[in-house]
Amino acid sequence: MLVQVGGHRALMLTCRRFQIELARDMGYTAARYGHVMFPENVYEPALELAEILLEGVGKDWASRVYFSDNGSTAVEIALKMAFRKFLSDNKVLLDLVNSDVNGRCMDLKVLALRGSYHGDTLGAMEAQAPSPYTGFLQQPWYRGRGVFLDPPTVSMCDGTWEVTLPEKLQSDKSGQECLSFNSRDEIFKRSRDSSTLASFYTTFILQELLVLSDSEGLSHIGALIVEPVVQGAGGMLMIDPLYQRILVRECKNRKIPVIFDEVFTGFWRLGRESAAEMIHCQPDIACYAKLMTGGVIPLAATLASDDVFEAFTGDSKLKALLHGHSYSAHAMGCMAAVKSIKWFKDPNTNMNMMSESRLLQELWDSELVVQISSHPAVHRVVALGTLCAIELLAEGSNAGYGSMYASSLLNKLRDDGIYMRPLGNVIYMMCGPLTSPEVCRSILEKVYARIQEFGQH
Repeated sequence: MLVQVGGHRALMLTCRRFQIELARDMGYTAARYGHVMFPENVYEPALELAEILLEGVGKDWASRVYFSDNGSTAVEIALKMAFRKFLSDNKVLLDLVNSDVNGRCMDLKVLALRGSYHGDTLGAMEAQAPSPYTGFLQQPWYRGRGVFLDPPTVSMCDGTWEVTLPEKLQSDKSGQECLSFNSRDEIFKRSRDSSTLASFYTTFILQELLVLSDSEGLSHIGALIVEPVVQGAGGMLMIDPLYQRILVRECKNRKIPVIFDEVFTGFWRLGRESAAEMIHCQPDIACYAKLMTGGVIPLAATLASDDVFEAFTGDSKLKALLHGHSYSAHAMGCMAAVKSIKWFKDPNTNMNMMSESRLLQELWDSELVVQISSHPAVHRVVALGTLCAIELLAEGSNAGYGSMYASSLLNKLRDDGIYMRPLGNVIYMMCGPLTSPEVCRSILEKVYARIQEFGQH
């Protein structure tokens, strides 16, 4: 029995058992179903997964699930959903759709945050600010059909969690208080809603939304899209949850549909099943992938509220969501997701899961994290759930996504059996929800030792 052995060995056995059972169940599913075209059909794995998603990450807000195969496609579907809901909520605009007004057509844009990343398909790229991913050599068609706000970020620096305000907010001294925290948990407390900083954020966001209002009615913000809490590929930036919560609230007040891109952050990546729980607000639409299947096979899902679904109902098929996807709800992907989510969620199979709170226990040693954040070669650290990201202190060409600054450090870590994909001068580690804290500590110790060597050169 797993309870009769030590915690580290128990988790190793649990991981092995999970992999064996997952492979077995997928083999059974492949033999039973093969490939089934999903439109107008339903089968057990897809139905069970839809129920699990609506009772899990979609609980209390979502009523429908749309399956696809990867995060970028899930975002494309979400954008279609959001724009339709926006037009439905603003019926007066329907007369302008595809019509010419004073020689120009109505332009639907998204509201998004700088540093965000939503995928590499064309629509998803349009919903993110200019970055190395959208440059001319990557996407010559890129226009950036959005309005991009500079958000405040949070990280640990020299052992203290601090909020860093963007340049546009730094000029106003009235809101620059309560920017340091003794613990990470304080950053997520709802009590911050009554702070001076909350009022400061609200004023700033309202001003931005006012500027975006187009008196001619030709340009409209048709959706807000954010990665809740952490922006992944953009540099592992932790966004102040207070700022995101206020932004979501003000957009909903204006009937701007809200999309949460949880492709990276979902399914305990940040310690909770959904990062939406951490910012205490709900979207209209949300996208999931990656950890959903335990990393064994591609699958994605776009969840939507009943109001979003109703925007697509009507007598004509042409009003439906016409997004063709041959491998929608592929049986093997759905079975892998059912198995993975159940396994991750159950304290009997995931010893990292704290049964009362449904949170993952801390996986990264807090003392080591503080030591790393205090090293002179380190600019900031974000340790949350299964993620630990470290930004090396760098300037000029040594900073940013195209930087090779971390190369020598990464080469040394390979000698230790640790392989990382850098984001310029940001290095990061991601374990699984089943990984033991002992394994995480061992990795972190090796990383810290190599950073100490790195800092001497």
